[in-house]
Amino acid sequence: MATTAFAPKAEDNPWRVDTWMNTDEWKEVSRWYPFSLRSLMPDGRWSERARCKMRDDAYQIMKARASTRPHDYFVIVQCTLVGNDGREKAIVCFPGSEESPARVNGRSVSKWAGKSNRKSESVYGRTAIT
Repeated sequence: MATTAFAPKAEDNPWRVDTWMNTDEWKEVSRWYPFSLRSLMPDGRWSERARCKMRDDAYQIMKARASTRPHDYFVIVQCTLVGNDGREKAIVCFPGSEESPARVNGRSVSKWAGKSNRKSESVYGRTAIT
């Protein structure tokens, strides 16, 4: 698993969730619920599905969601109160490794973009379908 921790809103954060929360609000939520379960959306962005107090709770929710959606990709991110902005670090990726979603997502986005009449553009360093 990754040893690198990223700032929550950093452009190079591969697990970044676009949110309306400012840094102080993010830190307050992370203080009480440090584990974030995220799933990969078809447009290449991550969506937060749950915030949990314990890693095991996030893992159980991930297993339940994965059993009903076997083709989705999930990541559990530990959010810590380090530095001015806080830090996020992936601790569990399902299925496979942390390289799997990016590789598969690249194929999936281009596949979906080719079959629709919508154009594909880069948003925040990721490919999005608009």
